[in-house]
Amino acid sequence: MKMWPFLLLLVTLLLSTAATLPSEALNVRGHLLKSKTFLSPAIFLRPGSVSNKIYFDVAFPKGHIALKSFDAEVVDEHGVPVPLHETYLHHWVVEPYYIPKGADAAETKLSKIIPRRNSGVCKTTLGQYYGLGSETRHTATWVPDPYGIEVGDPVAPPEGHEEKQWLLNVFQIDIEYQVEKCSSEDRAKNDCVHVQVAKQILPRGGDIVFGVAHQHSGGIGASLHGEDGRLLCESVATYGEGREAGNEEGYIVGMSTCYPKPGTVTVSDGEALTVVSNYSSERQHTGVMGLFYILVAEHEQQSQL
Repeated sequence: MKMWPFLLLLVTLLLSTAATLPSEALNVRGHLLKSKTFLSPAIFLRPGSVSNKIYFDVAFPKGHIALKSFDAEVVDEHGVPVPLHETYLHHWVVEPYYIPKGADAAETKLSKIIPRRNSGVCKTTLGQYYGLGSETRHTATWVPDPYGIEVGDPVAPPEGHEEKQWLLNVFQIDIEYQVEKCSSEDRAKNDCVHVQVAKQILPRGGDIVFGVAHQHSGGIGASLHGEDGRLLCESVATYGEGREAGNEEGYIVGMSTCYPKPGTVTVSDGEALTVVSNYSSERQHTGVMGLFYILVAEHEQQSQL
């Protein structure tokens, strides 16, 4: 049977009070908050096939704005959510990009495009501004007040280029690793948990205001620790128990998030952070991920906002 799924995206953003907006815009702390839903082109799939689409110059909100959330849902041609056991959403990611001034975005070759990466430590491989996988239906993306993710700054583009918003990549069926099945000795000790540890240096410190992990099926959860071992954030996987979309048995349908009060969870310039990713090793898993996404606000911003 041929599947025609679409990706449905809900974007919430802040605009300046001088912007002209329809009546559904909300006023939040002196700012205008607006939400809008977008539908991707149809994604054609047959049983066993894989789709890895990249869409350029997507008609998401444009201009100098701040994003507050970015949520996604896979639906069929009637707008009905599609369960993961019918169409597995490996990931979706969005990010701005630059093209030469005056160029046609639709005709610009991929080699001429400069991605506008985020300011994190994995920007060469994980440069997206937003992105999730199978857990997208039950994982929060809201950026807490008074913060937002800034895009569309007119002074940011490299010389001779202009910013385009947005690039959308949808991968349905790397930074992945393998989990071996636990040994009989470990099974006897009830110790069938595979632990993967990675360290990264954070160039600039600040207040952690949001955190969430990304894992594949078999994942238990992940934690982020400071250089002295202190726990900064823990993100735990939620599994479905049924057949309907958003509650698919055997799949991760959500990851818990961290929303520390600004100023309570801080990291220093040059601090080494450790990610600990835990997977069940009751059976073997291939191509799994253990990623951690955090938003760090600069200390001085606290007094300005």
